[in-house]
Amino acid sequence: MRKMWAVLLVVVMLGSMLVGCGNGSGDEDPENAQQENLESANGGTKEEDAGEEVAESEEISETDRETSGNISMAVTYADSNLDEFKNIISEFEKESGITVELITPASEYESVLKTMMASNTLPDIFMTHGWSLRRYSEYLQPVNSQPWFDSMDKALEPIMADEDGNVYALCVSTSVSGVYFNGDALKKAGVEDPYSIVTWKNFEDACEKAKAAGLVPIAVGGGSGSGQFSSIFGGIAPTLWTDVGAKYDLADALLDGSFDSDTYVTEMYEMIAGWLEKGYFNEDCLTLDFDGASRMLGSGDAAFMLRGPLTIAHEAFPDADCGILPELASIDGAKPSFRLGEGNAYGVWKDTNNADACWALLEYLARPENVERICALGTDYPAIEGVEAVDAFGYGIYAKAVEAYGDKLQYDNLFDRKYLPSGMWSILGDSLSMVFESPDDVKPAVEVFKEGYIEKYEESKGN
Repeated sequence: MRKMWAVLLVVVMLGSMLVGCGNGSGDEDPENAQQENLESANGGTKEEDAGEEVAESEEISETDRETSGNISMAVTYADSNLDEFKNIISEFEKESGITVELITPASEYESVLKTMMASNTLPDIFMTHGWSLRRYSEYLQPVNSQPWFDSMDKALEPIMADEDGNVYALCVSTSVSGVYFNGDALKKAGVEDPYSIVTWKNFEDACEKAKAAGLVPIAVGGGSGSGQFSSIFGGIAPTLWTDVGAKYDLADALLDGSFDSDTYVTEMYEMIAGWLEKGYFNEDCLTLDFDGASRMLGSGDAAFMLRGPLTIAHEAFPDADCGILPELASIDGAKPSFRLGEGNAYGVWKDTNNADACWALLEYLARPENVERICALGTDYPAIEGVEAVDAFGYGIYAKAVEAYGDKLQYDNLFDRKYLPSGMWSILGDSLSMVFESPDDVKPAVEVFKEGYIEKYEESKGN
């Protein structure tokens, strides 16, 4: 079995090398912000390490796997994060007597999993990296009957459950995205209660007040790459197109390929172009990096950011009154929304020959002390009850917002994960960054989105 994994890894990496020779680059853009943050937290990956874990020992027969308690597990972790996860697995092995074969393709993870899906030779357990429902559910066993299921954050159900209520992975952590603010700056501008901001119209009013007070209304660190703009797109678009009660109901159109980019992307881009023309963004929004934008917010020079997390702002200015708002409603009467991302999540292959061992491992990973260790691998919040957040500040400001808005909130998956074909993340950033470069004419930017959306949709249908 180990030899099979090694062969698959070699085949996938050789294919990636050939693609890289053909187009000048072997790098792939991440498909969502959470994945981008994970790769950053991992400190990069090395392809030469991809097959190391799977080539160390001799092949194990299917019979041996069933009787000896051996299971395989594919993970996205690399470098120091992988080292720490290995420690957790080693402790599980000592406690249970089960041997876990870790498959660690690192940057080639998605390519390796797609190859395995095509041949129906998946690991017994694998990380779903945000796609447990939309991409992997047909290959996974539901987890609803497991003893830890009821301890998972109920806010995850809208993004992880199918129409029958089945969930297909243990999710121990979640990422949260919204609109970030400096309360001290807003008070200086005359906005006493940030949580009174419910709609984008309320937001624009607050930006006007911030500008009048001599502040930068919105800090953007576009110098850190197009992902900054991808996140802004992914925050605003669903409030206009897919949230419950949004201005438009375009979820089905986005999913079936009939989405009218010329109408709806143009409208959104013109709204953002209007903010640019009004001077709501920092003048160096295309060159300032994310660190610099975070420091602008933390210092109180800026009132808002449209991308997080607030880690840098809080570390640089720990006494600043920073917080998070949901993505704001597009019309009066609609609820603002938090985007939740499936973080560290693990599913059990439907055809595993050792389900009992798999469930034993997931039960171990769901224990609060282990959830805390897994959350420490990045900036995600715990998705299991009874776990203290490693990022106590980040979790605290989120909890404060949830309390402030009460039942006037809704939750949904990250926009590109749920409503766009795979591969759109970098296209969102490239397209929206063009609006920041040339706000007087958004048509070329709309065309980049439109062409990318059509191409990726056709690819998703095998055309």
